[in-house]
Amino acid sequence: MIKLIKMIVGIAICAVVGGVLTYIGIPLALMFGPIIAIIIFNRLGFSFPIPKHTITFVQVTLGSSVGLMFNQVSLKEADNLLLLLMTLVICLAVQFSFSYFWFYRKVGWTKQEAMLGSVPGAMAAILALTDHTHTPPQKIVISHTIRLIILILLAGIVVGSEGDSQPLFELPSLTLESTFWLLVIVVSGFIAGLVLQRLRVPAPFMLTSLAAATFIQGWIDIQLSFPLMLTELSMVLIGMNIGNHFIVFPLSALIKNIYSSAQVVVINIILTFFITVFASWLTGYDIAVLLLAWAPGSMEAMTFAAITMNLDAGFVMSNHIIRMVIIQTIPSVVLFLQERKNKRKE
Repeated sequence: MIKLIKMIVGIAICAVVGGVLTYIGIPLALMFGPIIAIIIFNRLGFSFPIPKHTITFVQVTLGSSVGLMFNQVSLKEADNLLLLLMTLVICLAVQFSFSYFWFYRKVGWTKQEAMLGSVPGAMAAILALTDHTHTPPQKIVISHTIRLIILILLAGIVVGSEGDSQPLFELPSLTLESTFWLLVIVVSGFIAGLVLQRLRVPAPFMLTSLAAATFIQGWIDIQLSFPLMLTELSMVLIGMNIGNHFIVFPLSALIKNIYSSAQVVVINIILTFFITVFASWLTGYDIAVLLLAWAPGSMEAMTFAAITMNLDAGFVMSNHIIRMVIIQTIPSVVLFLQERKNKRKE
């Protein structure tokens, strides 16, 4: 009972910190606020437990939310899409290969740490994979968090705005019919995820929820949107999860890992810029649009930057959705094949 009370109090405090930072216009504050709160309260001698199935909840929530965005994507320019998709895959391969080489050869991480730390984006999926493989997640979480912070700061600089003030919370307005279909999406994604999990497929719930949301939204006639409060709660919970990984390191080791991760991010941004310049010359697309679409960071932050700059936000969002599906699928498949290979050897 005491643990439950501490959990509820911790979630409430972290949500308030994230909400206040959101209100004053800080991007993705519902995730960064809890990280800061967890670190500060840990220094004061307080620790806040998080729910046992947090990662599953986050996967289902974000997968459903992103899946429902597919029908909102509107591409203004339909030329050279196959060529751009191929270039996106090349860009992902370059980002991943360089990061893997850096973490494994230069920093000295294990192969699994280097692989999971090098995947460009999708923090929730990576946390689920670390949980599945029992890989110590602290270095990986730091790598992804630093990447996200740098990219959000750069997006803010490019946009030239600190963000708009937002409400602390927004109550969902759902009809009986939309509530029914949202429950169908969540239950379908969860059950399908359980089936894949029994087949030893790691971190399946985001993909199954995304597929269920995309299929059902395309099949029915009403426009669905996932309740904002649940998405916000998932951001708070993942922020608390990340914060609990940050406090494991002593200060010297934390600084060392932050420095190594920052180096990788900066070089990856430079490599991405050169690829986008080449792709822009090849296809005629705006460099700024391609840079936001292929940056190894958050879909929300990059789409926000595109909207603020009056660029093709639909193209940016669709590229990040495709990127998220790719980087969620490939590590899962690789780890699944590795597990089957290890079992055969036994």
